[in-house]
Amino acid sequence: MPMRDDLRIPQDPRQRLMALSTLINTVGMGLFLSAGTIFLIRSAGLSPAAAGIGLTVGSLIGFGAGVFVGDQADRRGGREVVIASMLVEAVASVGLLFVHDIWTLILVATVASVGRAGSGSARGALIGVLAEPGKGAALRTYLRAVTNVGLAVGMLGAAAVLAIDNRPAYVTMVLTDAATFLIAAAVLARLPHLPPTRTAGTPAADERRWLALRDRHYLAFTAASSVASLQYWVLVQALPVWIVLHTAAPRSMAALVLFVAAVTVAITQIPATRSIDGPRTAARLLARSGPLFLVAWVLMAAASGPSAWAAVALLLVAVLVHSLAEVWQAAGTFELSFALARPEAHGQYQGVIGLGHGFVEAVAPVIVITLCIDGGKAGWVALALIVTVAGYLCAFISNRIEAQRVLPA
Repeated sequence: MPMRDDLRIPQDPRQRLMALSTLINTVGMGLFLSAGTIFLIRSAGLSPAAAGIGLTVGSLIGFGAGVFVGDQADRRGGREVVIASMLVEAVASVGLLFVHDIWTLILVATVASVGRAGSGSARGALIGVLAEPGKGAALRTYLRAVTNVGLAVGMLGAAAVLAIDNRPAYVTMVLTDAATFLIAAAVLARLPHLPPTRTAGTPAADERRWLALRDRHYLAFTAASSVASLQYWVLVQALPVWIVLHTAAPRSMAALVLFVAAVTVAITQIPATRSIDGPRTAARLLARSGPLFLVAWVLMAAASGPSAWAAVALLLVAVLVHSLAEVWQAAGTFELSFALARPEAHGQYQGVIGLGHGFVEAVAPVIVITLCIDGGKAGWVALALIVTVAGYLCAFISNRIEAQRVLPA
């Protein structure tokens, strides 16, 4: 049986460089996502409240940069802008070593947020240019799989750092995170210059500048998909706290579930989303993810009360279900974020959707902790219903846009 195109390593050397850079970058992301907050508490000496406030305020200050940086990527070329953004992220990572109070953390978090928002939107522009005609979905599927492999490796490294739990281990983690940005940028530097998508003479160049901000349908999709993205923070923020405070499961499960989720997502990413061949199939998977989140979160809530072994079993099944739902939702959202955008302004459109998701990322800890931890089992169900409705809205908006596109003039 011939191998599917989206299962192969890309033949285009430029796409291979993009995939390698993504893999290296996401290893660092997995490291800090799993252990960054613990570093601020255990090594930098901040209280949990100060760490949470500092990260949230910094994220809110800097997350809006993505639209501007994405527009620059459309106008100047994505390669250079992604490299510059990753260098900013590397500086912010090193700056964490000098954090010992909330004000320094806010400054560093702001710089990191600007770099993160910029690299995300500019990378979207770069992917749009590198994708072969008619094979954009295959490239994006492959990059999603690579992303989750990198996250899994980073999370495994973070588990080792947390087990050692001393200043040298945390410093090594932060420097490794910074190094991944530098190495990933060096890999992208091997790409040739890629021409911008919005230059004099293109249709978009004669229009008002902020195309994405005037696209009401895309803004609606951004809002709905941002609410649906709360699911990421349930696994990272709420579940570990729930395990430690409200279940009889061993505390080590708080780290184990994240690793199991990352590995499951990496393994299932391509086979579970191979049906995506355009906006309609992407919207269908996105809508189906909601009910699966509901099942997963009910199981997580039910882990409070039973014996340790029963709680462990419920949590593992819940994480497996959650992982499949995450794959469907992430793949659907990622595909639609490109399919619903104007091709000459991918960077700007990715900046807009990054703006919405960045805002939710900043406020998510308050929302998921309030509902899932303070709200108890009813809160888990309530959040699941919110995410489910948001997923159906994404699909509805996408289908409506597609219907309008095929209407006769």
